[in-house]
Amino acid sequence: MRWRRRMRMVRVVLADDEPLALTLLEHIIDWKRFGLSLAGCAKNGDELYEMILTLRPEIVITDICMPGRSGLEIIAKTLEAGLPTRFLIVSSYASFSYAREAMQLGAEDFLPKPVNRAELMKALTVVKEKLKSPEPQTESCSKIIRAVKNYIEAHFEEHLTLESVAATVYVSPSYLSTLFKKETGSNFSEYLTAIRMKNAKRLLDDASYTVAQVAEMTGYRDVKHFSGVFQKFYNISPAKYRK
Repeated sequence: MRWRRRMRMVRVVLADDEPLALTLLEHIIDWKRFGLSLAGCAKNGDELYEMILTLRPEIVITDICMPGRSGLEIIAKTLEAGLPTRFLIVSSYASFSYAREAMQLGAEDFLPKPVNRAELMKALTVVKEKLKSPEPQTESCSKIIRAVKNYIEAHFEEHLTLESVAATVYVSPSYLSTLFKKETGSNFSEYLTAIRMKNAKRLLDDASYTVAQVAEMTGYRDVKHFSGVFQKFYNISPAKYRK
């Protein structure tokens, strides 16, 4: 007798705090015929995260705005836990800004509500193909670092700390610190200083700004501290640089 090796089906978990939306998702396709196993349905973020840790699904289809942990927090926490789960986001157009953040954190796709069956099947097909040669961890980590770099570029003049920036991408400061060093080769504070110094040089080229103003415009409240950092970075003081 010839025995066939039975392939394990890809596990899927659904999450939405709206009962009707969750029911529609649950019955929108024949999961088994599509090669998927519907492992669980969560009604809030906390329940979803517990299911991810317990059931270890390959795919999660989730809303963003839910009681407990948000979909964004779930994506970041799952990545931080080292789990290779792929995420599809379903949400209203009113939540599109959150969906964009989710994509930056590594979500695979965004599907507007009400979910279109053909669009969902297309997105699932893409994810299933990616699962054949999985590299979700590296890929998602790079997306987080890109999001952090973009945030620093846009907010370098503000009082930024490792803690405050980590919060914008929903990961812990210690995780961001380790990941940033691994991905960029420099630590968070070094990168922030480099961005501030690059912009300080540009602003000092404009004679209409005083050194004190440039210091404040690049995130330094103490002009002496700014001058010291500039001197160390460029081996010349801001005042001498202008001459």
